[in-house]
Amino acid sequence: MALIFWLRVDGAASEKSVEEMLEVARKQFYVAIEDEKRIEPTIALFKRIGQIEPKYTGRTQVYIGSLIALRGKHAFLPHTKLKWVQRGLALMDSGLQKRPNDIEALFIHGTTCYYLPFFFRRGDDAQRDFNEIIKLMPRHMDTYDPKLIRNVVAFLLEHAKLTDDEKVYLQTLKDRLQP
Repeated sequence: MALIFWLRVDGAASEKSVEEMLEVARKQFYVAIEDEKRIEPTIALFKRIGQIEPKYTGRTQVYIGSLIALRGKHAFLPHTKLKWVQRGLALMDSGLQKRPNDIEALFIHGTTCYYLPFFFRRGDDAQRDFNEIIKLMPRHMDTYDPKLIRNVVAFLLEHAKLTDDEKVYLQTLKDRLQP
């Protein structure tokens, strides 16, 4: 595992593996959802991860697109809000095309689309992402952080349109994944 020398947001030097950087970036992503000031540093961190580890380029692009769309939440003028969301969605879509079987990328894409206002017409995209995640879970979930998978499962149980079989499968998975 390669160690990467990088500067933290507070300017202190640190050595981290790409996986550790990704964990930090995920946490910053969720902080940035509520704190506009965290958007730019988080975008920079995801860009750096994508540069260091090409296998994460699609995933990091989805995160960056979601953060760009998030700028729309904080914009004042309606046309500025629309501009940021459209740019972010285009970047997210492009990132997902690069890694269409990446559960994490599908989850970020799907949840971002899920929370958009109805007039963006992305509800079907969200459900399609959720359905794809459910299909991929049995074969691929062991390659992801268990905490991430627990969060994905909890979100799907609460928000996705599920068949009875999917509900049973996800509930069983949730029970099995409890720490």
